[in-house]
Amino acid sequence: MEHFRIWQVSREYAGIAEAGGVKNVTTSLCEELAKEGHDVSLFMPLYGCSCTNSLENYKKDFVGETSVCVCGKNHKIGFDVAYTHGVRIIFVKHPAFAEKNGVYTYTVEDEKKDPEHIHGTGFSDALLLNSIFQKAVLAFGEISGFESPDILHCQDATTALIPAFLLEFYKDSAFYSKTKCVVTIHNAGEGYRHSFSSLKEAQSYTKLPKPMLEKALCKKVVEPFLLASQNAVLTTVSPSYAKELLNPHNKATEGISCAFAEKKIEIIGITNGIDYERYDPENPDVSLLPFPFSPENGKLFGKYLCRQKFLNEFVSEDYPLPQSIIRYGHIDLGLASDVSEPVYVGFHGRLVSQKGIDILAGAADEIMENDSAVRFIFIGQGEAKIEKELAALSEKHLGKCVYFKGYDRALSRLCTAVSDFVALPSNFEPCGLEDFIAQIYGSVPVAHATGGLNKIIDGQTGFLYSPNTAEKLTKKLREVIKIKQEHSEAFRNIIRTAATYIHRMYSWSAVCHDSYLPLYRKLLHHRQ
Repeated sequence: MEHFRIWQVSREYAGIAEAGGVKNVTTSLCEELAKEGHDVSLFMPLYGCSCTNSLENYKKDFVGETSVCVCGKNHKIGFDVAYTHGVRIIFVKHPAFAEKNGVYTYTVEDEKKDPEHIHGTGFSDALLLNSIFQKAVLAFGEISGFESPDILHCQDATTALIPAFLLEFYKDSAFYSKTKCVVTIHNAGEGYRHSFSSLKEAQSYTKLPKPMLEKALCKKVVEPFLLASQNAVLTTVSPSYAKELLNPHNKATEGISCAFAEKKIEIIGITNGIDYERYDPENPDVSLLPFPFSPENGKLFGKYLCRQKFLNEFVSEDYPLPQSIIRYGHIDLGLASDVSEPVYVGFHGRLVSQKGIDILAGAADEIMENDSAVRFIFIGQGEAKIEKELAALSEKHLGKCVYFKGYDRALSRLCTAVSDFVALPSNFEPCGLEDFIAQIYGSVPVAHATGGLNKIIDGQTGFLYSPNTAEKLTKKLREVIKIKQEHSEAFRNIIRTAATYIHRMYSWSAVCHDSYLPLYRKLLHHRQ
């Protein structure tokens, strides 16, 4: 039986340090590969916010210290190791990570200590963090006593320099001589590419030769994904997003799509899976929902019991919420046991411009002004401007709208599960996870037809609309609300079809077997 040694590199991992969808892909892929008998190591920083309580066999400083040079300074690096679900977790230790209360952005706590560290904005030393981490991963190999990795799989832009470092600084290394690299692009939008603002800045942080950096220039900035393409296969998280990334007219990537197209760089689209077992609505221990139900089998009574509890408790002004959550607005009690009305529309996600929250807010405002039977539920955190917009919307429509500012896993899932529809007005969306979760919980997604959201089968597993305007979303929401109110059996069929389709077609086991392992085999075959 084939046996690969695979190093995954990521800034986040579920249950340890979380920020976005990268954690889900990294965790699920690592655990599925380990389950199949492969030797899997996951490298990530050890943050101040890292949670290691659930890890097994935790050992501090299990190999000697090393150092890496960034911006002319030597930085001492240590390594801890632990295990979870068959995956070896290797923590990269450095003071710059140890002081962080978030993965990529400042927290409310950080802003209280220093008003210049506005919560929701990226770290001022982000390039330093990225460079230290990536150089440390490669330095580990030559002091660890481990066997060489067959595959070095880097997740997103914060790890995309590794193939270039490997090519330049380890070209004579016996340890890495047969290692092949994969870089997965999770998001190539503004603020996600971790670009260097100039050739000079890139040289300072990376020490890579000027000709290599020049090949990665795009509009005078140096792009890590373009650097990665010189020594790695590039993948992304859906075939639709791969097409968008290779479209030279794609404005959402600030020119890098044009560079991909001009350089004829191949990008392989592999749609993310979802671990159904982590969300299973029939098992409250994993779903974190108060009552079990089964959308696949058309058994929704528990879903509406969840809604009743939500209305009786979580939206009550007197109900104590998790410390991480602040509530704005409330929802008046309706006939929650009546599945026809009122109709509930939810949103859960990061509050960033990419997600089109302004479009949803505009549609929600219009609908709540004119329809007494629709309620909106928002939960999330991010850009302060968007948080304030949702707080104001909830206060304007008291009794019809609630906004939970912050993040709590159980409450986030509950907000999705109690909704009839989940609105996803993303301006662009590489893959999308919230549509999966909604469908598992019997909540029908209504999404802008972009990127990975195109995996929704319009009219069968959800609804798509375009163009992405508040007017178009308003019209679409009114159409689907009418279906729910007047054609209850057709609506239930959509719920049942969507849940069954996701469970059968998008398991991580299938994604691993059908896409990632064949890709690894192909790469390793070519090295021989």
